[in-house]
Amino acid sequence: MPEQMLVSENMINSLNATRPWVKFLAILGFVFTGLAVLGGLGMMAAFSAMPANKGMPGFFGPVLGIIYLLMGVFMYLIPCIYLLRYGQAIDGIPSTGQAALETALEKQKSFWKYMGILAIVMIVLYVVLILVVIAAAIFGALHHM
Repeated sequence: MPEQMLVSENMINSLNATRPWVKFLAILGFVFTGLAVLGGLGMMAAFSAMPANKGMPGFFGPVLGIIYLLMGVFMYLIPCIYLLRYGQAIDGIPSTGQAALETALEKQKSFWKYMGILAIVMIVLYVVLILVVIAAAIFGALHHM
């Protein structure tokens, strides 16, 4: 069984010093989420208004807009919600003590777990995208021979 750990005043002060930055980054993330949503909607509207090109299918624009919206949700909104919850949990430490500290650390763990999973998903998507581009280049080269 691990020994009981003491939480010093310096530890609490250090954690409290991160609170404004955590909240700032969460709010900034919400702003970028809004911009991503507007960008995705604008992209869908702009591409939908364009006449269909010979090389680009008509559904291409709306699909790009939806992908942009999904990226905004998964890359900005959800992490910012975790971050904001962490910042709010830090607020309770001076008044509630141990329970608030445990809640804050649990919220921080959830944030980093989500970011780790997101990083793995992005790496996999990049590898798949690179393989698709290589396959398309090879197919295009063979098709023109």
